[in-house]
Amino acid sequence: MIFVEDLNFQSWAKGMWGKHTLDAGFGQFVTILQWVCWKRGVYFGKVNKDYTSQICPNCSAHTGKKKLTQRVHSCPECGYMTHRDVASALIVRNRGVSEVGRILDVKEVAWGGGLTGTRNGLVKSLRNRKKGGEAWIYPAS
Repeated sequence: MIFVEDLNFQSWAKGMWGKHTLDAGFGQFVTILQWVCWKRGVYFGKVNKDYTSQICPNCSAHTGKKKLTQRVHSCPECGYMTHRDVASALIVRNRGVSEVGRILDVKEVAWGGGLTGTRNGLVKSLRNRKKGGEAWIYPAS
């Protein structure tokens, strides 16, 4: 599974570093990553970008805004310490896993289970063809 923050690159590009942001092609990278995940049958999901650097991944306490020079995340509630970027990545992962759990619960109820974990149903479709069954694809969500 791969999770990314759901960033609005159009509004981000209007800022001070707008031309550099567009030249770097961050939005295109996410689009290509999503396509490669679909092609390989890997789950790809976008998660809420809000407060990923301000929440403790260990206890979910709000730790407040940090300056860019502050590179260490330290939680006053539980004492958890790690690099700031690692803490943000853990929050993105936790949100993604939580979202996948909700999606799978809904799809298992709707389709009776047996899911591969992909949103596109490509793996399930190919597996059914090999068994001689009718190929079907989950509706896009």
